[in-house]
This record gives sequence, structure tokens and C-alpha cells, in this order.
Amino acid sequence: MKGRFAGCWTVAWPMSHRSALSSAMPSSRERWAAGTAAVAAAIPLAAAGLRLMPVAPHATGPRVPAAYVLTGQGLEPIGSATKVSGNPHSASVSDQFAITPDGRTAYVVTYKRVTPFSLPDRTRGRWIRAGSPSDIGITPDGKTAYVVSTHADTVTPIATATNTPGKPIKVGSRPRIIAITPDGKTAYVVNQDSGTVTPIATATNIPGQPIKVGQTPLGIAITPDSKTAYVLNWASATVTPIVTATNTPGKPIKVGMVPVAIAITPDGKTAYVVSNAQDTVTPIATATNTAGTPIPVGHLPDAIAITPDGKTAYAVSQGTVYGTVTPIGTVTNTPGKPIKVGKLPVAIAITANGKTAYVVNNKSGTVTPIAIATDTPGKPIQTGHSPYTIAIVP
Repeated sequence: MKGRFAGCWTVAWPMSHRSALSSAMPSSRERWAAGTAAVAAAIPLAAAGLRLMPVAPHATGPRVPAAYVLTGQGLEPIGSATKVSGNPHSASVSDQFAITPDGRTAYVVTYKRVTPFSLPDRTRGRWIRAGSPSDIGITPDGKTAYVVSTHADTVTPIATATNTPGKPIKVGSRPRIIAITPDGKTAYVVNQDSGTVTPIATATNIPGQPIKVGQTPLGIAITPDSKTAYVLNWASATVTPIVTATNTPGKPIKVGMVPVAIAITPDGKTAYVVSNAQDTVTPIATATNTAGTPIPVGHLPDAIAITPDGKTAYAVSQGTVYGTVTPIGTVTNTPGKPIKVGKLPVAIAITANGKTAYVVNNKSGTVTPIAIATDTPGKPIQTGHSPYTIAIVP
């Protein structure tokens, strides 16, 4: 499970990617730039002393975390029995992480390296050099982790059995995001400056011909049947569908300005695209690749996740002071009453049983649990400072 948004097939761009663009944003998008700049200021670029924090003790129930959160102090578990976080041990900085399908290992992307953590015994492995990593994806069989190196224009495969890096794979200019098809056959790398997506055959680690998409692509999601990849084009305000059997791009689908996140329902019938500058979520019918009526949500939306049963999409919005989460009924695409969370929410994940959504509040230094049955927020869970991404334990 990749850290950011969980509970469905969903990929968006991490915080470092947003800050990289803030200086280039047009004046009409200054509201959004201000929000992302606040997040970027809380995330230094160098890593030191990264630790895996222990689960806090509780009176009853097993010591099994439901999720892990990356904070300015480390990789921190969120306990499932009492909804409490682990205790910080030391300062650390990281940007992105992914957990193997067996739930035993987390790979944390930091400055110029990847750090593996054994989750059962809470120990850190030897650092793995991987250029200047910005994102990571793990194959469904858990055998290979693919690390994107933005400045080197490469992707490095890592054999998880030995944590040995392979030969870097050349891709396009300024790669940012990677997504792997659910069948595990292909990794798709989104190249921001090239305006392309590079497919990599995981059996051979050989890259295919770059696929032309829109301007400044910064996100991707793949349908559960592995047949279609949907690419977010930030500057074009479009989504490009790619037929994975032939790696052929389809006609761009127009969405709202500044698309920043996408999630696809478990049945693969609808993709939901978050448009940050227009405070909307646009549903796309995947059967016809047509966009529906934009759904109004909170101010400055930046993340989305869908419940495992596919009935509800939760759109996270930064707001002006406190953030909100808007539940959207996927049958009618009707927004429900916004749920108040903490300050500067930046990520959301939903547990595999579909009972709880966890919202990461960067400025508050908390995670807000939401009971999905009632859309009721629970008591905020205190974490280390500046939490910014989350993944559910498989």
C-alpha cells in the first residue's frame, strides 16, 4: 500500500511535488499556492536519524497498528484498538513511503536514499542508494519496489528479498509519480517536464515508448482490471486515458482547473478527479470516458479516497482555517454535510474493513479518525509534528 491515499486505486502527487510547482503558478491560483507553500515549509529536504516509532501501549486489544503516518519525527503507527499514535523518539524527515502487500516492510523515500523498515520488529534496515527519489511503488507480489529519481530521470528497481538495487531504468524528463497495474505487469512513470508517461515491463525492467499526455502531468490512477490508466494533467486541466494493452492515449477529458488527485471506484466504473482551484470533484464514467457534472466540495480540495464498498468518496479540503471532508454518495454523486477536521489536511486513507477514514492534518499535527457508518469525526490523534502522508497496513 502506498502512502498518500488508500482504500481504492488512487494516486496523486506528494507534497514535494506540489511545492516544486508553487513558484510557477499563475496569479489566478495564488490561493492554492499559499496552501501548498505552508506544507512545503514544514518539510525539510534532508533526512537525518529516521526512526520507526513504537506503538503506544494500551489497556486492551492487540498491539496492531491500523496505519502508518510519516511525520517530521519519523514513521509513526496509528494503533487500531485505541486510535492512539506511537511515541516520537527522534527527529527525522522523509517524503513518501510504501508498505509491502504482506504488511511486513515499509520503504521510506528520503533524500538520495530509500530506508527499509521491518514493521513486526520495528527495526531499520540498511539505506539503499537510489538517486534523488521522489516516489515509490511496490508490485502486487511484493517482490520489487520501484523508486522514481526526479533529478536523474530514472527509476531504480529494488529486489525486496535482499534490498538490492538493480540497474536504473531511463525514463522521461523530471519523473514524479509511479503507479503499477494491479496485475503487476507494468509500471507507469509520469514525467512532468516531458509531458509523457513511460511504461516499464516489470518482467524485464525494459521501458517502452513514452506515451504523450497533457501539459505538466502530475498524477495517475489505474483501473482495478488494469485496462486503463488515467493521467492528471495539471497545466492542461485534463485527464488523459491510456489503454494499457496498447499503451495508446485517448482523447483528453476536460476537468476543473488544477487537478491534484484522482481515485477510481473498486468496480472501476467511475474516476473522481479533485480540482483544487475550483473547489470541485469531477466524476468520469470510465465506460465512455465522459465527465459528469462537477460536484461542489470544500475550499481548496487536495485529496480523495473511496470506501472499499465503493459507496462513498471522501474529498479532503484545506479550507481557510480548519479543513473539511465532504462525503459524496457515488450512486447519485451528491455531496453530504462537510465533516470538520484539523488545520491543513493533506491526506486521507480508509481502512480495509471500510469502518474508519483517517485524515492527516499537517498544521495541527494530528490525524482525525472518521467513523464511516455515521460520518462522525472522533477525537484527533496527536502525532509528531507536520504529518503529511499515510498508508493503511494491508
